[in-house]
Amino acid sequence: MQLSLLKFIIRTRFSRPFLILMAVLLVYYVGVSLVIPAQTGGTILSYYGTTIIALFLAMALATGGVMVLKSDRDYLFTLPLSTRDLSASIFFSQFIAFGVTILLMFGYFYESFHSALLLVDLVALALTFTSLGVIAPAMTARVRAGLSAALAIWALLAFTGFPLTPGSAFNGNILGGTATLVALAAVTTAAAFRGLSRIELDMMRSLVRSTSIDVKSPTSYAGKSPIGAIYSMNLSSISLAGRMNMAGSSRYVSRRVRIRWVVITACAAAAAYFAFVLYFGSPQPLTGGSDSVPAAIGMSIALAFLSFFLSQSAITNERVWLSLTSLPAATYFRHLIVSRVASLMLILTPFAVADAVLYALGYGGALGALAVVVVVVPGSFVLEILWAAYVAPIQVKGDDLTMTAQFSLRQTSTVLPFAAVFVLVSVATLLPTVAFEGGAILIILAAAITMSGGFWGKVVTRLTETGFV
Repeated sequence: MQLSLLKFIIRTRFSRPFLILMAVLLVYYVGVSLVIPAQTGGTILSYYGTTIIALFLAMALATGGVMVLKSDRDYLFTLPLSTRDLSASIFFSQFIAFGVTILLMFGYFYESFHSALLLVDLVALALTFTSLGVIAPAMTARVRAGLSAALAIWALLAFTGFPLTPGSAFNGNILGGTATLVALAAVTTAAAFRGLSRIELDMMRSLVRSTSIDVKSPTSYAGKSPIGAIYSMNLSSISLAGRMNMAGSSRYVSRRVRIRWVVITACAAAAAYFAFVLYFGSPQPLTGGSDSVPAAIGMSIALAFLSFFLSQSAITNERVWLSLTSLPAATYFRHLIVSRVASLMLILTPFAVADAVLYALGYGGALGALAVVVVVVPGSFVLEILWAAYVAPIQVKGDDLTMTAQFSLRQTSTVLPFAAVFVLVSVATLLPTVAFEGGAILIILAAAITMSGGFWGKVVTRLTETGFV
């Protein structure tokens, strides 16, 4: 029964081509990692690892969910199945979706980190990310937001030399970091299995909670034109999608947050970044090995990933029957994108100001970070929206507690536009001119596609074919 149930769970959540691709990638990354010279990437790689861990810890809890289908509630959960077998099968499917991502992102650099304990670190990280997604639905939005911020800050404390953080194992404190990761994995995994044993109750509580919350300060569109309503909606709140796995996601729900709170948070984060560089760094030109490079790399990576998460929510909540009866498709989507970019810039502006001031004070590494904020992230943001709309559109139709789509190669492709962005972010702090030029190319390409009426006509056809209503 256990193997049959596990096979059923996996086949209903992942397409066969997707599973084959994941297996091939794992074998390839393990093979390549064995021939990479030790310490390749040096300290820059440690900044990458710590930042990614902090960001994914926060996002796994903030937008996580259980890989449960609507048919599971109607059929699977009504069968006389062992609670233990059902919990283990669902957890394993979660691990394929979330945990394997960590192996793909870090296994490639095995020899670079040159740590005999890296395999333990990666398994602990994979279990932690998987478990955080499982326990997230049982928490209120406020608790999830608070814990997400706390986890991110805790991981980033590795940059200060504090040994007992989830990021310390990738930043020089191997023993303390590994012990922390193992302990965190043990606690979260135990909590996840406990949650899976009562998943039906938690889902019902979450459904009741989400449908019975009082509406505070509702946004009114009375008296506004169709175009005015688009800008009013996207400049009053921001959506963050749950398509957070590099291979797609177990959920595609968007959480809407009042933009004033997002801007306040961005200002606080930019101020902390500014103070961090001033306190730990010293004014140096870029060519002299600026002390601002580590923080600039970390912040650039975080903003690039945040932009990707935001881009995935642009189309998920669209109601084609309503949107496209008020305006022509090309007009509607162009203004939708412009309003989305404007809301993104409200988040990025505090960081742009911080980078500009740091550069004026002599911190050369801030110039590359400024290039990322001003041109690379906005240009990539639009291209990611365009790609998601044309290649892999997903619509959330009201029930945001269950999976909306199966993991497939088409959904996997949503990460492809991010590849160019990651390259530019990686070289920005050392070669800011390349980042400015590459970002400009992204903006020109995004503008050309956005202005194409024929492209949006194809998008409408694609949305219709994929079941948008």
